[in-house]
Amino acid sequence: MAESPIDGPATRSDWFMPWPEFEVDWLRAGALVIDFQNYSSHPDMGVLRMLRRQFPEVAEYYGPRVLDVAIPNAARLVAAFRDAGRDVVFTRHGALLSDGRDMIARRRRRDEDSVDSTDTPTLWSRGSREHEIVELLTPLSDELVIDKNASSPFNGTGIDQLLRNLELETLVIVGMATDMCVETTARDAADRGYNVIVAEDATATFFAADHRAALSAVARVYGQVWSTDDILQQLTH
Repeated sequence: MAESPIDGPATRSDWFMPWPEFEVDWLRAGALVIDFQNYSSHPDMGVLRMLRRQFPEVAEYYGPRVLDVAIPNAARLVAAFRDAGRDVVFTRHGALLSDGRDMIARRRRRDEDSVDSTDTPTLWSRGSREHEIVELLTPLSDELVIDKNASSPFNGTGIDQLLRNLELETLVIVGMATDMCVETTARDAADRGYNVIVAEDATATFFAADHRAALSAVARVYGQVWSTDDILQQLTH
């Protein structure tokens, strides 16, 4: 097990349960890229544009974390997995229908409330530019892109069957947001028997404390939390 790159989870002396341990067969490992989409991760669109306008103190942390840390590290991992001949799978979060009626009622209300309060929805529907994956992480033509209208792709899509068809047993997860879709996906994957590694510095969310708390929960029970450099070292070893 790699040493955790976050202060706390793997060094807490008060944690009384076993840490998740597993051996990684890197020949059966794939990268799972969660929701690095324009709406959340483009400097001039969607959420980040709204934050800079209305909540600059949040944007001051969130923007650099996404643009200067998480996306570049995710790009390094994606390139390395491709170079090693390993699978890279992408997800996109948003309504599958333009009017959003395929979303659960709570989710639709949240978007409506967000528009009322910020003039910006929290998600965009499939087919919009905001829904597309950021340019630096553009999927290749032979890579899976799975559209989901829930936080976890294991809820409402066929991703589990697809990953098993690809004979993957370890998932290296990067993406947005750490305490939302990334954490939910990691928990769901672990419950289905996958080995889960979350790349700490290739994920991001709005507040540093929430980022750390989500990774702590994953590291204590569901998987392991590694740095990008540790993953690259093992993948290319």
